[in-house]
Amino acid sequence: MSIVALPAPTVRAIGSTQVLTDSASLVKELVDNALDAHASSITVEISANTLDVIQVKDNGDGIAPDDRQFVCKRHYTSKIRDLEDLAKVGGTSLGFRGEALASAVEMSGDVVVSTRIVGEATAVCLKVSHNGEVEKYTASIFTNGNV
Repeated sequence: MSIVALPAPTVRAIGSTQVLTDSASLVKELVDNALDAHASSITVEISANTLDVIQVKDNGDGIAPDDRQFVCKRHYTSKIRDLEDLAKVGGTSLGFRGEALASAVEMSGDVVVSTRIVGEATAVCLKVSHNGEVEKYTASIFTNGNV
């Protein structure tokens, strides 16, 4: 399923106001995303001060080219389309609200997402601004999945 914006009534109904309270909550959300992307291998790297570097690498599905512009936008998700989908998401996904990466870019000054899907010759690094806009796309050497 592609990444789309949730309708306003759905956002209000699910209380989509997740706040990342610390580095551990960010790591949990990123690992949840990796698992939802069918990753069978996940590596977590964190700097000694837990602030300078938080990196989660996985071999999951990656982010489709058409979805990359939305990956760090608030209230965008690939898991549900509307309120009715909430009844179906249980047991199939660890997250669905479209908040974790949006919160990360708001808290941090430097977020880079590297991704590659099966069939792409090279990966792409996305430099993302505080408002979730992709500022820069560059080619990267990376296997399938996300960093």
